Amino acid sequence: MTRVWNWLLVRLEEEDGQATVEYFLVILAATALAIIALKWLQSGSGSGLLGGLFGKVIDWVANAF
Repeated sequence: MTRVWNWLLVRLEEEDGQATVEYFLVILAATALAIIALKWLQSGSGSGLLGGLFGKVIDWVANAF
């Protein structure tokens, strides 16, 4: 993890490739939020929501084709 952090710090100091690093950080943040959301949905408080969501998606796909 330290190696990744050092790589990011070096890249952020340089102007070259700055957009690439910014995209990487956005994707990293989005992935972290998705993992947190999935963990919450799989826990007791959101488990009914997850099952209902998948059920609706499956029904929609089955009825669409």
